[in-house]
Amino acid sequence: MVIILLLVSLLFYAPSYASDNLKIGVYLSMTGPVAAWGQEEWKGIKVAHEMEPFAKGRKIKLILQDNASHPETAALSVEWLIDRGVKAIIGPVTTTNALAGLALTEKAKIADIIPSANGLHLTDGKKYAARVCFTNDVQANVMAQYIAAKYSTGVVISDISQDYSVDLTRFFVNDFKKLGGKIIKIYRINSNDTDFSAIATEIKQIKPQFIYMTTYYNETALFARSFRELGGKAAIFSGSAAATDSLIKIGGKAVERLTFTDDYDPKIIITKKGKRFAKLFKAKYGRLPDSAEALAADSYLYLVSSIDKAGLDARQLGKTLRNSRFEGVSGIIRIKNGKTDRTVVIRTVKNGKFAPIALFFP
Repeated sequence: MVIILLLVSLLFYAPSYASDNLKIGVYLSMTGPVAAWGQEEWKGIKVAHEMEPFAKGRKIKLILQDNASHPETAALSVEWLIDRGVKAIIGPVTTTNALAGLALTEKAKIADIIPSANGLHLTDGKKYAARVCFTNDVQANVMAQYIAAKYSTGVVISDISQDYSVDLTRFFVNDFKKLGGKIIKIYRINSNDTDFSAIATEIKQIKPQFIYMTTYYNETALFARSFRELGGKAAIFSGSAAATDSLIKIGGKAVERLTFTDDYDPKIIITKKGKRFAKLFKAKYGRLPDSAEALAADSYLYLVSSIDKAGLDARQLGKTLRNSRFEGVSGIIRIKNGKTDRTVVIRTVKNGKFAPIALFFP
């Protein structure tokens, strides 16, 4: 066997090497700034593959590409997978990377199932793309309602280098204002910023009732540490980008009571498939799955279900993926014309662990 090591790619193969295997490509952030999500999503996909290793009677072979958390590499990863003859693709993690990859999958007429990229218009006008996560307008509205019931004034911290963050900031600010709330100031940062002492000091002086962060988990955790070390008392809220154990590992006690929107919580499992997945995942990894793993598993299982229904004809498969109801690991998912409609969970950090505190139905 010849093993080829690529600088930015890792290849993972299912046990069978038969020539009639069905190749499914996966491109995730296995390294780079959001590697925690990519690594978690890959675990979810592997467990889902154990649950459903066949589609249309053919053994599925998974091929993983590391997009290194960058859009340029994401595009190269998709090109590489297409050149290897994959019949469908799962990924990526973030909206910015998805924007780069979708242009290529649409042109090649290859289905792309997106686990966790929340940008609102990401799948609009597409023929072969769908996703299992909620969109930013949905989570912004839910959090605006939740916060407005308790607080009237706050500030927002937004990452101008991430489409997810810019998108979520816009929707949240508009919705919160419509509910009668006031946003005192929007602070704009860049990905990989690590020193938040100046922003934290100013926010402490302003004394808002709350801080809403649309940043990724690393920046959110680092800001929380700076703010709490200065004695800042304001409540901290976030979008789904907080949903990884790395938030707690980096933020420690500073992220206690941080509250965020998410697609899933393992303490609220409402489907048989979800219970089976949680059992298999815990047996394999010694813990319950979290949202990234559940969403990635749903992406895989939804793709398998759609292939079983529609076959591999690109037009029929794309139509099925963009218009179906699916009882998945993370809950009940309804997709119409590529728009995903699903439940939203509000979670908080309590005693160093995530805990659900509210559930919103569409």
